Amino acid sequence: MEHSIENYIKNLVRDTIGQALGGLQLQKDRQTYVVGNWKMNNNFSGTAEFFQEINSSNNVSVVVCPPTHLLYPAQLLIKQQKKSIALGGQNVHWADRGAYTGETSTSMLQEMGCEYVIIGHSERRQYAGENDEMINMKVKQAIKSGLTPIVCIGETLEEKNLLQTEQVLKTQLFGALKEIDSSQFIIAYEPVWAIGTGQSASPELAQQSHAYIRSVITQIMGQDADTISILYGGSVNEKNAADFYAMEDIDGVLVGGASLKAKPFDEIIAAFAKGEQNL
Repeated sequence: MEHSIENYIKNLVRDTIGQALGGLQLQKDRQTYVVGNWKMNNNFSGTAEFFQEINSSNNVSVVVCPPTHLLYPAQLLIKQQKKSIALGGQNVHWADRGAYTGETSTSMLQEMGCEYVIIGHSERRQYAGENDEMINMKVKQAIKSGLTPIVCIGETLEEKNLLQTEQVLKTQLFGALKEIDSSQFIIAYEPVWAIGTGQSASPELAQQSHAYIRSVITQIMGQDADTISILYGGSVNEKNAADFYAMEDIDGVLVGGASLKAKPFDEIIAAFAKGEQNL
């Protein structure tokens, strides 16, 4: 009974917010994205199966970010299947070329069909030692080369418990966007404590952080902040996607595990496409 009442209240809040937002022009002016980050998963056969089965939508921008070795096959499959899906890399180097063993340049990503690139993911910060200065150089390089960076920010569980979320997000934003005079980027808010844990932030909590992020981008860029798409990431799945869409400052999602198979990812796309149709 408690779960039924809780679900009823959640749906009521979501529907009320959705109706209230329906008349707002601001959200219509920002592009809606559903981005899949495969991380170090999948293979050739799985990639072929995915792009054969996946649907695409004209209402939202769908981006898939496979491991580097799967990018070119993915490009061929997208063309063969005539799907309206863009490709993105999971990482990039800040140099055009050079003696950087194991790294990938923007031109290499573009040659494999990429239009987007994920930069500053918490796993890169943790395992590869990336800091705000390195992330800033990568963002600049991506924009200079014509790639759209998806810049990831987010607090750890310890930082959340110490009530440092806003401080962390502000520091990461000012670091990543230092001396950036272009609005050709996307922000992905991924609370580290929610990534791959099944413990997603509530839509209301995510909206609170997204609104704060937009206020910080306004400090950095002025009114152009209203045009920047901010995505939520962290245990997003086909069951909770619609709840996130209903929030004013959530312009899409960055999906991990649920993007590896076509069916759940399709359902997430459909949730956002349906919301766009209702605006």
